Amino acid sequence: MFLIYISDLSKSVYDNSSPILFVDDKSFIIVNRNETEFKFNTNEIFNEINKWFHSNLLMLNYDKTYILQFLTKPEYKINMQVSFVNRKIATTRSLKFLRLTIDSSFTWKYHIGELTTRLNKACNAIRSIKPFMSLDALRSTYFLRVHSIICY
Repeated sequence: MFLIYISDLSKSVYDNSSPILFVDDKSFIIVNRNETEFKFNTNEIFNEINKWFHSNLLMLNYDKTYILQFLTKPEYKINMQVSFVNRKIATTRSLKFLRLTIDSSFTWKYHIGELTTRLNKACNAIRSIKPFMSLDALRSTYFLRVHSIICY
């Protein structure tokens, strides 16, 4: 029911952005080479999103709302702030989207770092239970904790 309820959110800002929808996550991609127009479109879209939330008796979770600028070169970064009713939207260098860690410079550095951390924890868990478990139980643990991370 919630998905039906929010289905028209992306239509309210479709003219100036490309919405990406996945279950209850919504992302909006804004592309414009002109810095002034980019800032204007970003603020306009954010205002439209807030209007939609207000008119549908919902509140935007500002703690889970981020701006991520994709940059081909660091000098192209646009210095901007987006806010609504004295609530500033945080700018980030990377964020998680569908279990992928995407960063502003299109590298896999953050994603690989997170995978390495998760795989190290899984290997340590297997190493610590190895003396107490049968080979079949260890194999099951491997597929549950390690293989699932690698395959995803």
